Amino acid sequence: MPASYAEARIEVERLVERFARLSAHNRKRYNEAATRQAFILPLFDALGWNPRDTREVSPEEQVSRGFVDFAFRIQGIPRFFLETKKIPADLDDPRWAQQAINYAWLKGVTWAVLTDFEGLKVFNAEWQETIPARAIFKDLHWQQYLDRFDDLWLLSRPAMAEGALDRAAEAVGKKATRTPVSRLLFADLTTWRRELFRHLCPYNPTHSVEQIDEAVQRILDRLIFIRTCEDREIEPVRLRPMVRQWREQGRKKDLLAQLNGLFREFDEAYDSRLFAPHLCEELTSDPGPYEQVVEGLYEVPGGYGLYDFNAIDADVLGTIYEQYLGHRAQDPEGKQVVDRRAKRKAQGIYYTPQFVVRYIVGQTLGRLLEERDYEQARQVKVLDMACGSGSFLIEAFDVLDRYLANVRGQHHTPLSRPSGEGPGVRAAGDVHDLARRMEILTGNLYGVDLDAQAVEIARLNLLLKAVNQRGLLPPLDNVRQGNSLISGTPAELEAAFGSGWRDKHPFNWEEEFRPGRSQKTCQVSPGFDVIVGNPPYIRIQTLPKDDAGWYGNHYRAASGSYDIYVLFVERALRLLRPGGMMGMILPNKFLQVDYGRELRKLLSQQKAVSHIVDFEHAQVFEDATTYTCLLFLQKEPSAKVLYSAAGDWLKAEVEPIVLPDNLPELYVDSKCLTDDPWAFTSDLQTRIKEKLVSHGIPLLDLPARMSRGSSSGDDKIFMLDRRHSGDTYLTDDGEAVEIEADLLRTPIFATDFNRYSFAPRSGKAIIFPYRKSGNGDDFVLLSEVELKEQFPKAYRYLLSRKTALVKRKQFKEWYGFSAPRNLAVHDRAHLVVPLLANKGSVAELPDDRENYCLMASGGFSITIGEDSRLSPRYMLGLLNSKLLFWHLAMISNRFRGGWITCTKQYVGSLPIRRINFDDPADVARHDRMVALVEEMLRLQREKAAAEARLLDSRHDLARQIERLDAQIDALVYELYGLTEEEIAVVEGRSQR
Repeated sequence: MPASYAEARIEVERLVERFARLSAHNRKRYNEAATRQAFILPLFDALGWNPRDTREVSPEEQVSRGFVDFAFRIQGIPRFFLETKKIPADLDDPRWAQQAINYAWLKGVTWAVLTDFEGLKVFNAEWQETIPARAIFKDLHWQQYLDRFDDLWLLSRPAMAEGALDRAAEAVGKKATRTPVSRLLFADLTTWRRELFRHLCPYNPTHSVEQIDEAVQRILDRLIFIRTCEDREIEPVRLRPMVRQWREQGRKKDLLAQLNGLFREFDEAYDSRLFAPHLCEELTSDPGPYEQVVEGLYEVPGGYGLYDFNAIDADVLGTIYEQYLGHRAQDPEGKQVVDRRAKRKAQGIYYTPQFVVRYIVGQTLGRLLEERDYEQARQVKVLDMACGSGSFLIEAFDVLDRYLANVRGQHHTPLSRPSGEGPGVRAAGDVHDLARRMEILTGNLYGVDLDAQAVEIARLNLLLKAVNQRGLLPPLDNVRQGNSLISGTPAELEAAFGSGWRDKHPFNWEEEFRPGRSQKTCQVSPGFDVIVGNPPYIRIQTLPKDDAGWYGNHYRAASGSYDIYVLFVERALRLLRPGGMMGMILPNKFLQVDYGRELRKLLSQQKAVSHIVDFEHAQVFEDATTYTCLLFLQKEPSAKVLYSAAGDWLKAEVEPIVLPDNLPELYVDSKCLTDDPWAFTSDLQTRIKEKLVSHGIPLLDLPARMSRGSSSGDDKIFMLDRRHSGDTYLTDDGEAVEIEADLLRTPIFATDFNRYSFAPRSGKAIIFPYRKSGNGDDFVLLSEVELKEQFPKAYRYLLSRKTALVKRKQFKEWYGFSAPRNLAVHDRAHLVVPLLANKGSVAELPDDRENYCLMASGGFSITIGEDSRLSPRYMLGLLNSKLLFWHLAMISNRFRGGWITCTKQYVGSLPIRRINFDDPADVARHDRMVALVEEMLRLQREKAAAEARLLDSRHDLARQIERLDAQIDALVYELYGLTEEEIAVVEGRSQR
């Protein structure tokens, strides 16, 4: 295989020359197989593909009832399908194009290629075109292969790997004009659900909207199962003929009764809970919506193609159902009655992208199977404690099914039937496949979810993965409804939750999967081999008090202001067998924040962490701003922890498909992990951090204090606009009011200061109803009498807003702040630091600081004690340096765009370089820093004035500030003793 563009062109040129030497007569002697072997496969070989590797170029890729000639894959993901013809073929025949396009579109692949070597056409399978020729993106003749080699190169493996074909199509508006099949089907399901619900509600008034909603779900689940059986040719086509005959007979028969009769047949044939007698069969309705659903399950919107449920993967259906679980159902009047979106959000549930699912299952179950023989693999127990629609269990099913089939030497037959076999005909391979798949479903996979509908959907998706012939199906009792975090005896549960304790859906692990609950069951006492999933993310503040009380009494990780995902990790660790493995996607906050301390302690004590993939400040979930990581544990001590940073990769990916193997990696000794925040650094980075710590002392260990700003509790009332003259100000709602100026201060927000710069620009004033105490060391709230007598205008204004003020969550007096924090401290403070920053952003407070009021959203003030010999301006230079911000970024929470948290916990721990005031050289460095910072403050003031007047000098001042910044950074490096190699790391010029 050529490795480069130039080598590929040479190989294609040789192939073209050989083809040119063939006479027209000789070309006609080539059949399709000969054409493929002599010219087509060598062409793609020249383009960097390996046709001899069936993992990369898989022949006879089965899709529905036919075969596409080849699927071209990268890391297991199909990038395009190839349909070959003999030379010379009529490539303009719409039959061939339609076949190629349908193959690609049904599999969710954008590109389809049709060729007889003499010609080559590239189709975009996503376009909604009734005429296939309109879907052509590239059309090449063999004589153009060299002149238009750039177009041909778009099909090469290197170009496909970097998405060159997609980009070329997007550049000319030739891509993504057709909605992917999963979104089309989701849109249809949403419409059908709405119509069924809208008709069933008025026809069945004695049933609740929740019952109707659940019945609608069961109806759609059944119809999708039947359509899948039809397209796999397990069953004859039943639904469409039923509706057509009903229409031809004048709609006189009861269509619902006929459907229920079909449901009874399926119940007898498959004995699955899906078709067991259910409320959905008792409901009455206008048959119109049922007709719409059945017809829609065949016809693809746009008029070109059919839905083929045999070719739509179960993970695609899982995606659709996850979207449904976040959808809103409405009653006939349009009033919202079932808000699943709010419910799923409240439960902290987000759909997991497929690339994450594949990676987690591969790194846990996949790795574990590499160490097991056939009999051991048959005993593997896989659990998802918050399974949702079952995406992790579906992937685990596939991994186990492939492994067991390969080890036994069985042919891994797909879940479809070759053309020509009638419905229900059993092949020998089918019998083995069915037995193996049923064993996996009932003996290897276990799921729990609090949402009953999610459980039903997970069961359906798993059944669809397994069914390949008519026959009894298991009820899948090993996928159950329950709260994975709550279990106990009835007496314990009633004591904790009262008489309604069953509403918590407690899940007693020792009982729920006990023998006899399914065909083959899991004894939990030995535990599970693999636990995977995406647990809910819910802060303790939003939990019911009795839930929080239970967790606090039963989980070590229930510490501080925690999120319940940490409890799922602790529960998983308990449920794992010795040697078992866990993989979950979680918020990465637990690596650093206080509430993660107990979980970090638990994991570090057991040396359970094996691997972490950190997505840093990049986003995995589409519908939530959540910073995540993949956490992998093993129930045996691990000497080393592998840390992989995936943030840059994820930000660069438009549609992530698979996590690459070349992520930045770092191995850390597990002894380095304690209950302190986990910072994964290279040896050189660790050396720099150790050097900083050895030369410095934590900021808060100095005579220094960090203090949070105040909260009024209702800024719309306390904040006023200064745009009016005299004692007249403008309220938030536009009313002009008079307030005594002596009762006002200027609020400080994070936007009012920056790096070395303090310049309030808000134009706001805040009512400040406080006065200094008798000794002047603190502030006290004015009494109501004092406020009324000394500031009658302000009093009248606040009194007019009293109704709103008393509704605040907390306050001492109705006219005071909700949280008047550290008022006297701020009046003496020296520096101010924001809550979030993307570089050193500390400013010096002005001499008239008593005219300001630092707000909670403004950040923290820093006060240097009088007994400290360190100048506040020396501290200011250090805190704004590249070095200390680099250190802060290593230990703090990171957000999108490189912003980090600058709270007391992190800034207060920054190592401030000590000065030996008995050493003249050290004193000189201290004084040099002070002088540089004073010059910086002067330049910042001059620049601000020049910018206000748009003077040309502002550009020269900016260059002077940049040079002065570099001098300050150089002095800081000198103070901490950094080498050139270490400086390169801090400044990002080295990745070590």
